Amino acid sequence: MSVGYKDWSRASIRDADEVWVHSMWTPGVIMASAYALTKGIRLVRMPHGCMDPVKVAHHRWKKMLVAPLERFIFRRAHRVIATDKAEEGWIKSFIGRSCPQIDSLSLVAGRRVRMHDNCNNEISTREWKERQLNVLYVGRLNVLKGIRYLMEALPSQAKLVVIGKDEGELKVCCQIVQRRKLNVDFRGVVSEEEKEKAYQWCDVLVLPTLSENFGLVIAEALERGKCVITTDGAPAWGEDLSRVEHADHVEGGEMLSGYGGRLLYLKGYRDGSPDLRVNLLSSAISLILGKQV
Repeated sequence: MSVGYKDWSRASIRDADEVWVHSMWTPGVIMASAYALTKGIRLVRMPHGCMDPVKVAHHRWKKMLVAPLERFIFRRAHRVIATDKAEEGWIKSFIGRSCPQIDSLSLVAGRRVRMHDNCNNEISTREWKERQLNVLYVGRLNVLKGIRYLMEALPSQAKLVVIGKDEGELKVCCQIVQRRKLNVDFRGVVSEEEKEKAYQWCDVLVLPTLSENFGLVIAEALERGKCVITTDGAPAWGEDLSRVEHADHVEGGEMLSGYGGRLLYLKGYRDGSPDLRVNLLSSAISLILGKQV
């Protein structure tokens, strides 16, 4: 049985041989885990990036109230599932002693993605100035997603479509749009059909995240042949760079790594200053379209 942050019942758990509990911190997750342990049912925890120090620091005081209880439960779980090697390290650091078996997945390795011509075509400075760049952001609008840095880095000739639920960042983003006079279309939550049209419309998908468990939208865009810009806030995409075709140095000695020519992975972004994050995103947008930086 698989249990989310609130979708569970005692009856369903009681009949299960093994219970997988996803996410952390919420009462439903803790109660489901504790109930499975009291009934002697094999418990598997999958925190989905919740132990990332960046996420733990966000509303830290609330999480520290239940942290001892979460550690107690995790130490008694049959095993723990990590999305990638980075998350495996976060889990070991958070749980400390008596850490159970951790299975680290490799969600990125071996993915079959198509090459998109726009990733390799050289575009002149004149073409850059004359064409409209279609940029897509898909995800929640909260402070950990870094969308405010994308707003600051967006070139004036670009159009940005934003798809996702507002979780406190919409006001800040609107202020940046007004100040910089940007062309941004906030769509909110849309249907799968509308999201598919947005994927087909865009030149590049940007996920400027500070903390991401995996980044499913990255996989979705790559599998549609789109160029993608993301950051070391989504470490799963930086662990399998064996197929990197090129690496270009940008301002400040930081590095942009081309993931098979399809994805630009911004190193140094997660722990960098706000100005560095904006500069890295700006350089990546320029680089992916062939503009000299």
